[in-house]
Amino acid sequence: MINTDQKIERIRQSMKKHKIAAVIIPSDDPHKSEYVAEYWQVRKWLTGFSGSAGTAVVTLDTAILWTDFRYYIQAQEQIADSDFVLFKTGKPDVPDVPRWLKENLTSGDIVGVDASVFSMESMKKLKTGLESKGLILDTNVDFISDLWTDRPTIPKSKAFLFPEKYAGQSRKDKISQIRKRMVELNATCHLMTTLDDIAWTLNLRGSDVHTNPVNICFLLIDAQKISLFMAHKKADETIRTEFGNEKIDIYAYEQIQKTLLELPDNAAILIDPENINYQLYQSINKKCKLIEKSNPAIGLKAIKNDVQISHMHQTAVKDGVAVTNFLFWLEQQNDSDNISEQSVADVLYAFRKEQELFIDNSFDPIMAWQDHSAMCHYSATSQSDVAIGSNGMFLTDSGGNYLSGTTDITRTVYRGVPTQQAIIDYTLVLKGHIAVATTLFPKGTKGFQIDTLARQYLWNQGLDFGHGTGHGVGFFLCVHEGPARISPHPTDVKLEKGMLLTNEPGIYRDGGYGIRLENMILVVQAFENEFGEFFKFENLTYCHLEKNLMDKKMLSKKEIDYIDTYHAKVYDKLHRYLKLNVAEWLRKKTGPL
Repeated sequence: MINTDQKIERIRQSMKKHKIAAVIIPSDDPHKSEYVAEYWQVRKWLTGFSGSAGTAVVTLDTAILWTDFRYYIQAQEQIADSDFVLFKTGKPDVPDVPRWLKENLTSGDIVGVDASVFSMESMKKLKTGLESKGLILDTNVDFISDLWTDRPTIPKSKAFLFPEKYAGQSRKDKISQIRKRMVELNATCHLMTTLDDIAWTLNLRGSDVHTNPVNICFLLIDAQKISLFMAHKKADETIRTEFGNEKIDIYAYEQIQKTLLELPDNAAILIDPENINYQLYQSINKKCKLIEKSNPAIGLKAIKNDVQISHMHQTAVKDGVAVTNFLFWLEQQNDSDNISEQSVADVLYAFRKEQELFIDNSFDPIMAWQDHSAMCHYSATSQSDVAIGSNGMFLTDSGGNYLSGTTDITRTVYRGVPTQQAIIDYTLVLKGHIAVATTLFPKGTKGFQIDTLARQYLWNQGLDFGHGTGHGVGFFLCVHEGPARISPHPTDVKLEKGMLLTNEPGIYRDGGYGIRLENMILVVQAFENEFGEFFKFENLTYCHLEKNLMDKKMLSKKEIDYIDTYHAKVYDKLHRYLKLNVAEWLRKKTGPL
């Protein structure tokens, strides 16, 4: 097995042979997925860094890894024994990839990329940036396939139909909505490449991507028929029959490029420039008209229907029971029990597995003890796994994928007697969490307008956190779902009734601990008056907050009332499904402040 530096050297040998000055290796797959099947995890294979976000660049004398705030510490540790140098995205003195290449390469140098893992939009920006320095982009570079001799295959899990009783809407209705949008845009066909959008549209699920119930496929919709490009062995006779009756034909996954090339000259194809990969973009018949707009499914699936919302209310209770059982169990453990970050993740999984309709985790859980909790997206490995002691901060961020919905929850507890600083930090984060949970906002409000509410109390102390306050959540789909989010980034997406998001402010003290409190929240109507329609958030997470980490003197009466009301609801929703000793423990945890 070759190590990272040996991989770098072999890539450089190929670069010299093909006269390539630099190679860019992102974290993406051909579908712009956040979580990527092992087959496409080239950047991870090369660098050893296992975080979900990052870009590697290899030149003939330099190797650099870019990643963001969430992974600074993890990335530094995982590349420490290699020639890779960490560039911290977001730091004021750190150039982005195009700028660094322009500053360090010479006019006429060739930069190599694999076009299948770059979006059309990102490739155009990269090309424009590099050409301003006279650099040449080669989009057909693949130095990895020959080196990665034990590379996993493209997954081919069995696809399965997602029942309408959970989806709340038929395939026929969804496709009709998409076709309506196509007509509005004068498109004769629409190419979908994002896996969760296809899964939502077809009410079809799978397990091709770890913890994401999706299938590796492409979808082409026109006015008469639908073409699904997916490995044939994935679809059983039931799927084939049902799809056949609805004029959905299944073709080989690899046939998509040929089909795009053979589109009629007069076709007008709707593509999403942020999501279609550059290789597919290049494959489209050059005589076709391109209509560059967002996938209609993105906005449609973000609005949860009444059936889904009803299921989510029930799922919130089931998941709350599982997490409460876990936190009770955790509190009973002591040093002699030899629990670790990895072992407690297995315990929580077992509690979730007891719940009806549970399928899998919605992402790999973050179980982080002490300084590991200061790493925003830490993930315990056999090398980093540590024992959980009896005195310190522990952060647990996890979620479940149920047939009846997807969950995401973070709780932070202090084992032992908390320090005064820990109490202050927890209370500041809690105040921001409550500010978001209790806000009223007019129709048309966007997530970035809400984001400052979560940060205001931290800002007043000269503190902040480096991630967004909230993201959209899918329904038995991806735990991170667009287009809406609560974030400092000015995303031009209005918060609409039926959107399901998270509320998760935090604080991270490098080398010390991290604190994050996360509930799922549903946008619901509050009232309408002469000033218009107003919305609010409904909590869809039931799990107690830690009273021993709250400084009551820092809380207003309104905040105390919110905590007491929320805790009363948590106890009311969960206690009947808990064993008597756990229910009694929860009663004390949720008693009035």
